[in-house]
Amino acid sequence: MPKLKNDLMSISAFSKLSRVPRKTLIFYDQIGLFKPAFVAANGYRYYTRSQFDTIGVIYIFKELGMSLEDIREYLERRSPVSTLALLRKQEEVVQLQIAKLTLARQMITQRADNIEHSLNVDTSRRVVIHQERKPLLRSYRVHESRRELNEELWDDFQERLQKENAPAGYPAGAIIGKEDLLRRDGDMISYMFSFLTTQHHEQEYMPEGYYLVSYTRADYEDTERIYPQIFEYMEKHHYVVKGDAYEEFLQDEVVMKHPEDYLVRVMVHIEEPAKS
Repeated sequence: MPKLKNDLMSISAFSKLSRVPRKTLIFYDQIGLFKPAFVAANGYRYYTRSQFDTIGVIYIFKELGMSLEDIREYLERRSPVSTLALLRKQEEVVQLQIAKLTLARQMITQRADNIEHSLNVDTSRRVVIHQERKPLLRSYRVHESRRELNEELWDDFQERLQKENAPAGYPAGAIIGKEDLLRRDGDMISYMFSFLTTQHHEQEYMPEGYYLVSYTRADYEDTERIYPQIFEYMEKHHYVVKGDAYEEFLQDEVVMKHPEDYLVRVMVHIEEPAKS
């Protein structure tokens, strides 16, 4: 920053322009973190415009979680090499925070969209839609009744979500395999899944195609009761199973007080329906 005439400014003026509270500036002076350029005989503190650069760095590092002591030590020993190393390290911190915030926003948007969609759902109707391919994170393969899922699967999937920097409570669903659907069995779980783009695991997808969509009110362990109705509907309309079924709760414990009132959406991947 260029040197200007009458460069000194009062603590009040510096506080206003830097948006750092006056009390904070006094505290920083007292602990030796950031001192004024000049202190008058009457004790008034004065700062220079060039000090905006330093207070800006202090603000950024503090926002990124550095302690005031670590910032003070850095400022006392700063050099091009140490500054470069610290900036690269903080760059990684920022990237991680961006990744976490991106997924937090995605979770919020996904939940909001699900709730908004659920407000107009008629659980007595079934529809066929064309679904674009959607990226997802998938658990390891299992073949277990939804009532007997082991804790190891749940814990492992939560660890996978954490590795992807997904926030706690990220929406998760269940996949019913094609082979079980062909046997008219809606109870056996093949995978847990969440809709997200992965960075640390193999990227899986919900395939593009046609899906028979059904809804029902049920607790987490009771969704299999909708499958007999789905199989009957598919037989009546001559729909053919092409792939897996994806279960996703649009209204869960975040929205509803009573588990029996949760709303689940089941999407069965089917062959393209014959045109009538």
